[in-house]
Amino acid sequence: MSGNSPYARKVRVMLRELGKAEGVEESAVNPRDSATGFWDLNPVGKIPALALDNGVVIVESDLVCRYLDARLGDGVMHRSVDGDPDRLHVLGLAQGILDKGMVARVEKQRPGGSDQEDFVGFHLDAVCRALDALEGVVVGTAGAPDMADIAAVCAADWISFRHPDLNIFETRPRLAAWVSAMNARPAFAATRPG
Repeated sequence: MSGNSPYARKVRVMLRELGKAEGVEESAVNPRDSATGFWDLNPVGKIPALALDNGVVIVESDLVCRYLDARLGDGVMHRSVDGDPDRLHVLGLAQGILDKGMVARVEKQRPGGSDQEDFVGFHLDAVCRALDALEGVVVGTAGAPDMADIAAVCAADWISFRHPDLNIFETRPRLAAWVSAMNARPAFAATRPG
């Protein structure tokens, strides 16, 4: 895992909300360093990855969450999402925000070409549109979260952390209040990037 990875954070929050964090061993790893041996375990090199006792490795945060939720939480975190178009909409927006925000961050870190600013802007514009959509659909309470809630908070917090120039909460008061309320929950508070 990586402490600031929003993808790993989804797993970490979900496990804590389920009260099952102690049942899964977390290991910090630099997924960009071949010397760690991580690429032997997970050829894709993405975090998080879940190594099972039988040697199978599950990659992709959504699949890791789904597997762990089914095994440790009887599917409770996905039950309210699966088959509900409104909850799937929130989950999809969150995933899109993370994916577009990650592309923009990686692009900002490399020596840029003449089109770098346009490329980054294209992806961050998509992030902002998706955040605007989230502003319109987030709930005003911090009740028991499901995977859509977890993903949305992790996405918003990570964008705010890695792209602070966007000031995402200044023009989205409902989203800001909701994320703040969710971050008051111990599972979210213990895993915030920073």
